[in-house]
Amino acid sequence: MTEPLIRTMSGQITARIREKILTGAYAPGAPLLQDSIAAEFGVSKIPVREALVQLRSEGLVDVYAHRGFLVRPVSAGEMDEVFRLRLAIEPGAVAEGARQANDADHLACKAALDAFAAAMAAGELRHSGDLNFAFHLALAVPRVQPVTGEIIYRLHTLSQRYVHLHLLPAGRTRRAIKRHRSLYDAWLARKTKEAIRLTQEHIIEIRDELRAALD
Repeated sequence: MTEPLIRTMSGQITARIREKILTGAYAPGAPLLQDSIAAEFGVSKIPVREALVQLRSEGLVDVYAHRGFLVRPVSAGEMDEVFRLRLAIEPGAVAEGARQANDADHLACKAALDAFAAAMAAGELRHSGDLNFAFHLALAVPRVQPVTGEIIYRLHTLSQRYVHLHLLPAGRTRRAIKRHRSLYDAWLARKTKEAIRLTQEHIIEIRDELRAALD
């Protein structure tokens, strides 16, 4: 079935392929055939290849000689590394964001939290990765921590598939909303020690549950 695009820019196709990878529509380890994807989106192969090259740089796609592009597999090893790096970077970044955030930053973070909560309450899990990422990035206030923001962006791009997997069991979305609200409240009140603790606990909880799921 053809899915036409209003424009055929490679950036749009990148976003569409990224969404299908993150939601599992393109399964881990599956081949990404340029002819098939071009037909699916109703475009030529050129922007499809550009999109796949971009997604390779983001860590979502692998490429092999004689095999072409494949969706990067999920693995316990990758998940552990990504969450270990998140633990090393995010708690401090959230605390610094809490210290430096202004009124506009507070509003932006609240909007990201509300969007995440609304989508989760409606069961729209296909948006879980992007919305979860937007909230966590807003906590770091990349306006004042641009390099840190870029690192968090890369780590969350790699962790989005795992976050989607984590939210599938019953009750997880409600708990995620509660955790995010508590973290936001501490951040908004500039309670940096509490924000660090809540960020650490949140990341560790997800990591440990993902370990069990991947095992």
